[in-house]
Amino acid sequence: MAIVLGLVIAKGGLLAGLGLLGLPVGIFLFGWLMRHPHAGLHGSILTGFFSVGLTRYVNAPWGMAMDAFLVLGWLAFLFRQFRKTDWSPLRHSAMILALVWFLLVVLELGNPDSNGALSWLYAMRAAGLYQLLAFGLTFLLYRERIYLDTFLRWMVVLSVFGTCWGLRQLIFGVDAAEYRWLYVDGNAITHVLAGKLRVFSFYSDAGQFGASQAMVALVCGIILSEGVVKGGEKWLYIAGFVLTFLGFAISGTRGALAVPVVGALAYLIISRNFKILSIGLLVMGLAFYVLKFTFAFENVDQVRRLRTVLNPNEPSLLVRLNNQKIFAQYLDTRPFGGGIGAAGYWGHRFNPNSLLANTATDSYYVKVWAETGIVGICLHLFLFGFLVGKGGLIVWHLRDPVLRAKIAALYCGMLGVFVANYGNQVYSQMPTAILLGIAIPLIFISPNWDMPEP
Repeated sequence: MAIVLGLVIAKGGLLAGLGLLGLPVGIFLFGWLMRHPHAGLHGSILTGFFSVGLTRYVNAPWGMAMDAFLVLGWLAFLFRQFRKTDWSPLRHSAMILALVWFLLVVLELGNPDSNGALSWLYAMRAAGLYQLLAFGLTFLLYRERIYLDTFLRWMVVLSVFGTCWGLRQLIFGVDAAEYRWLYVDGNAITHVLAGKLRVFSFYSDAGQFGASQAMVALVCGIILSEGVVKGGEKWLYIAGFVLTFLGFAISGTRGALAVPVVGALAYLIISRNFKILSIGLLVMGLAFYVLKFTFAFENVDQVRRLRTVLNPNEPSLLVRLNNQKIFAQYLDTRPFGGGIGAAGYWGHRFNPNSLLANTATDSYYVKVWAETGIVGICLHLFLFGFLVGKGGLIVWHLRDPVLRAKIAALYCGMLGVFVANYGNQVYSQMPTAILLGIAIPLIFISPNWDMPEP
């Protein structure tokens, strides 16, 4: 062992030696995953929260851990339950649509305007693979109601940790690695505005941090408003609501405002209480009036930034609309778009001089449109429309009050993110991508846990 370690360190350096020492730990974790397929989903949640932040401290392909956990989860399931399992959950319509979408992503590999197989291989994971793998594992493994509560606890606790990390940035300032990310890597231009930091925590950016925090705050708030949780669970959701709403506020993310607004409106409708709906609409109307027609709380940075959302002449909005005109002209003769990986980060990396790489997509829907054309965006919107429509019917007919509160919360969070996608690429970024990759199947599984018919 000493000779092997000496040779490895001599050839590969200290990091290689440490990697070899960690091999027993890796073998143990592999064995654990093979025995517990659910750990693949839990590991993917952890990776979704921390992988991007870790790249600021250690330059390593942390994003590949997401692939590893999801693939190992599938392998563990196949090894342990292939002969005796019930495969019928995979015939669910949501799973079928996710598969159809991924098939289009695969076909985009043959797009003549594509940047090539390597660009496609990197980009297709977030474009459809993670969704397909997470959907399938959740449908197959989360067959008992206890997994709903487990997932909610993981989501709230990790999001609260993200808030605490963000508060550290706001109060005590960023550390050396975060400072390098801001001022050396060039992200200060979007995250330090008028000398004020847009808090990003250990997330990919402030936009993802704000949207994810807003979604979790909405989920906690809806569960609490139903009054169905007690004891320690109630205090968990109280802490989750207060802290994640604070995290949303300090992110300074305007597009994330759609998550609580749209989600709350959806909840008021599916609550079937028209008195509460009327009061809620009145409160939302009052908030709109204050932001749109007054200068109240103008000295608060977060409120002042949110107020710009309602300005139709806001410069960044005009730039986005102009970019959409450029995309429309480019895609006029390309019904299947420019190919997966042609726009955004991967476009810059593999074809930096192309039009798609040099025109900001900003919106998730604009990126899907740019890469898959009118065919892709129509199919994608059909998928989202089905999830919204079918999910709403499921929530409407649930009878168990505790189950209904939790599933309604996840449904409203999903709907809020779908709307917020117009302003930012929320759905395809971590941790929101993996959270919704598990939450959406849970919504569709929930009728199996409901009260029996009277």
